[in-house]
Amino acid sequence: MSAINWLDVKVGQVVDYLKRSTPDAPGSGQIVLAETAKWYCAVVRPNAHRAAELDLAQMGFRSFYPKSRRWISHARVKRAKERPILGRYLFVEVDHPRQSFNSVSSLFDIESMVSNLGNPTPFPSHWVEKMLCRYIAGEWDEVTHGKLPVGARIKIIEGEFAEQYATVTSSKGHRVDLKLLGSNQYTKMNQCSVRAA
Repeated sequence: MSAINWLDVKVGQVVDYLKRSTPDAPGSGQIVLAETAKWYCAVVRPNAHRAAELDLAQMGFRSFYPKSRRWISHARVKRAKERPILGRYLFVEVDHPRQSFNSVSSLFDIESMVSNLGNPTPFPSHWVEKMLCRYIAGEWDEVTHGKLPVGARIKIIEGEFAEQYATVTSSKGHRVDLKLLGSNQYTKMNQCSVRAA
């Protein structure tokens, strides 16, 4: 294990499992990188990815599940929704034997760990980290990288209607026609001035 000063870690810097440590005195700012931490896969209850992720974070585990973001139509209104790409699977980084698999599998929202003959099976770290980088880069985000469809529920982020919600009535190039929610007022804006709601 090698120690780094956690004050020197920059936003966006990729690091392995981090453990705060105070070898000299409280507030020394030391983080110990655990070279033995590996990614494992857990099966979560249906629609419980977010709850399991929060519970794992509270226990000190890093977790990740790739999500796609796309427009979902319901009652003629399109909303941006995130859905897990890999079904009910969630990756969890465990530093075994320092951390226990039992504490992961005992969570209410986790049904089991992917295992071989009863032993949790590690996944290649470079594979999971690459998937995490692809997710952060927005590779599966059809909402941000695609055209705004007619009927999309959006939020205006700048201009005289900032912070108001609207529905897209038509779209041509980078210009979108909008109907403000709660009124009969229509307007036109540049697509970069709105975000999916």
